[in-house]
Amino acid sequence: MSIRVEHITKSFGTFKALDDVSLTIPTNKLVALLGPSGSGKTTLLRIIAGLEIPDQGSGSIYFDEEDVLNRKAPHRQVGFVFQHYALFRHMTVFENIAFGLKVKPKKNRPSKEIIKNRVDELLKLIQLEGLAGRYPNQLSGGQRQRVALARALAVEPKVLLLDEPFGALDAQVRLELRRWLRRLHEEILVTSVFVTHDQEEALEVADFVVVMNHGKIEQIGTPEDVFHRPETEFVMNFIGQVNQFHGRVEQGKGVFGKLVIEDEHISETDHAEAHLFVRPHEIRVYTKQSNSHEVPVIVEHIHQAGPRVRLELRTDEDKLLQVEMTHEDYKKAALNMDDKAYISVRNSRIFIADTICMNS
Repeated sequence: MSIRVEHITKSFGTFKALDDVSLTIPTNKLVALLGPSGSGKTTLLRIIAGLEIPDQGSGSIYFDEEDVLNRKAPHRQVGFVFQHYALFRHMTVFENIAFGLKVKPKKNRPSKEIIKNRVDELLKLIQLEGLAGRYPNQLSGGQRQRVALARALAVEPKVLLLDEPFGALDAQVRLELRRWLRRLHEEILVTSVFVTHDQEEALEVADFVVVMNHGKIEQIGTPEDVFHRPETEFVMNFIGQVNQFHGRVEQGKGVFGKLVIEDEHISETDHAEAHLFVRPHEIRVYTKQSNSHEVPVIVEHIHQAGPRVRLELRTDEDKLLQVEMTHEDYKKAALNMDDKAYISVRNSRIFIADTICMNS
């Protein structure tokens, strides 16, 4: 089932949580709503679920081709998973998972045998066989969140919505569960939308990422698109670590202090203000200067723990840069604290007014 959101606006008093938002979520895809606090992602999720109502006269929500905006939450066939599990503490794991089936109207309620079989299937799916008789306080946080997900799936929803499903868990459990969720989605193939502010989580788990800011959508794309081909300065800044330079355009070149970037696409925008963004791994470091475009820096900090060596370098203009390099390249460079070095930019992203230029 696809989800189509058209021109949705939602205000809380004078605060506009959503501002004319439209997007389409393809059938059977896992989509992340990613953004900082207050960007509108949870409000959008709750409106899709029917837990919030958009401003009067505002837009439509379609499940496939059916407008469900005026349909109440229980009638939208949506499964919803909350950040803090929302399990019934007085019920066992089995009873929690079976709850949605048992409270169905009598004419639609499955038999006890069908309910048992469905719960057993879900316990196997979430890898918690043998824990049916336990209570929530006897489970770990990761196990409780799996039970919450099984409860949402028990009623066979057409759409699965998850609000920061791993936000209350520690880092290692989050890592394990997000990989598990990806594998689970590939098995059950239900259209799913999850809210997160964790960029790594969104990029690893989702088929598509919707980047939100101040109630608007900044970009919709695959994880590769939003990371490698950001369409706005906000997306470039928000997703992944980045170094930013302010400068101007002169004769087809971006001039950022002593750093000069040539690009044929910016030849017509002389004197325009320009912003250059460079990922830490796209900066090369040399111990000797080979051309005038290489910028002198001083090594201020070296952090060798982890898969890559992280450096902090300061330019003559007192700008601090974050740089990453392989351990092999670091050993070849033989850099030490307070050494003088030189840098060049390999790949970058230039934003000029509303124009974007990619440099290599």
